[in-house]
Amino acid sequence: MKRKKGQKIDGDTYTKKPKLRGLPNRGATCYLNTVLQMLFMTERFREAVERFNGCDSPLSKAIQVLFETLKVENETSTNKITDALQDIIDELKINVCKQADAAKYLQNILRKLDKDLSGIFQGEMIQTTSCLDPEKTHDPLKQVKPFFMISVSLNSDLVQECFDSYFDPIIMSGEGRQLSCRGCGKMMDTKMTTCLLKVPSVLVLHLERFEFDYEYMRCNKDMREVLVPPQLSVKMEDGNVLFELYAIANHNGSLEWGHYYAHIKNADGHWFEFNDSKVVKVDYVSEKNIKSAEAYLLLYKICREEPSAEKHTQAETLDGQTSISGSEEPQKNIVRNVDDEVITSNSGSTTEASPEAMEFQPS
Repeated sequence: MKRKKGQKIDGDTYTKKPKLRGLPNRGATCYLNTVLQMLFMTERFREAVERFNGCDSPLSKAIQVLFETLKVENETSTNKITDALQDIIDELKINVCKQADAAKYLQNILRKLDKDLSGIFQGEMIQTTSCLDPEKTHDPLKQVKPFFMISVSLNSDLVQECFDSYFDPIIMSGEGRQLSCRGCGKMMDTKMTTCLLKVPSVLVLHLERFEFDYEYMRCNKDMREVLVPPQLSVKMEDGNVLFELYAIANHNGSLEWGHYYAHIKNADGHWFEFNDSKVVKVDYVSEKNIKSAEAYLLLYKICREEPSAEKHTQAETLDGQTSISGSEEPQKNIVRNVDDEVITSNSGSTTEASPEAMEFQPS
């Protein structure tokens, strides 16, 4: 029997890997349902959760139980889904009657998970701060920053351009923007650059649709349409790495009132809409840009690397990241932030190293 377009799916799906089932909204938990469905449909993460046998992280165990239950269709499993979802809500201390941000809760979940699971989403970038005094030469300060997602400004209608602009150099000059240079002993113009050191297996982009309006003291939403590319090109020192789009968290409405739902591609290449308890097939052409005014979180999985092996080699690390190693001598003034998995943003400073280790400090 031929399925109709948009037909609801209740367990019997277009693919058996895995079954596609909705999650009940417990009040105002659409953001949590959206995040959990994207995690469940991340094949590498789901498989890692299934193999997980640790007991140090109650949240990891609760998600494991939910994932196991989502693959079974019967009345008992429906009750178990509700129970497993409640365990996750309790672990995250969620007020089910209060709306929240999907990006924030994805970040919270990844922070609380066992590192063997969250490492799939974790990369590293290096931020370099250089004094622009033409009469002196300083060793620049280099800070290594782990991240679970990259937050990009909507300064273009093309997501690829928004992402690329994140890595544009930032000149900190003029009154109120200069940084204190210990080498010069005074406030100096500086340049800040950011580049990726390790790319994760899954790259999460957060589109900055909300910004605070200081004139009216309120938060506004940018509802422009953007073109989401099916593949994202990520520039590394030794070549480009290509990532393939497989999940979109959408937000409609405003900051005060809104709703989250997800569009996710399964292992067979079909796209589905996950909207709380409902799951329906949607028509996306994977080879074309997706035009959207509601896309908020984008999940890309690594699909191809194009290295140039003259100076660097790439090595797959245990947590699924791609690291860059070179033949150059270790550089001075490198600070590694090992505990600060942050949502990094190019719209403001993300300097989090201890003041004692920093060569440049704001006034």
